[in-house]
Amino acid sequence: MGDTFLTDQQIRVLRLRAKGLKQSEIAEILGTSRANVSILERRALEKIEKARKTLLLWEQINSKITVEVKAGEDIFQVPERLFKKADELGIKVPYSTAEIIAFLVENAPVEDRLAKRDFTLFLDAHDRLRISECLLEEFEKVGKNE
Repeated sequence: MGDTFLTDQQIRVLRLRAKGLKQSEIAEILGTSRANVSILERRALEKIEKARKTLLLWEQINSKITVEVKAGEDIFQVPERLFKKADELGIKVPYSTAEIIAFLVENAPVEDRLAKRDFTLFLDAHDRLRISECLLEEFEKVGKNE
């Protein structure tokens, strides 16, 4: 079915689930057990999540600017840090302070202006703001320990 990380069976299960079928109905169609369908679906979703994180890591590696935000930090401080870093690098940030804060409120792990956990805000190669839950930092830590 193409060059993906998913098996043909996993793709079939996901397509049928997307059509609204229950695992038991899919099992009947595929001539297998509901438990097997559950395993196929779970493993497919795990692969998709891993691929999503890999793409986000790649975007972060190739980003123009990254700003680390620590748990407990007031997100109203983050735009100023982003603009300062951009100025140092000679990069124009195509967003206002209000737009950056609105993006953080909508997309980052934030509650009552405070970061609930560490994350990275970055401006990708296409000038989109993105949030990464510190994937690059985790990767770099693993690399140093090898």
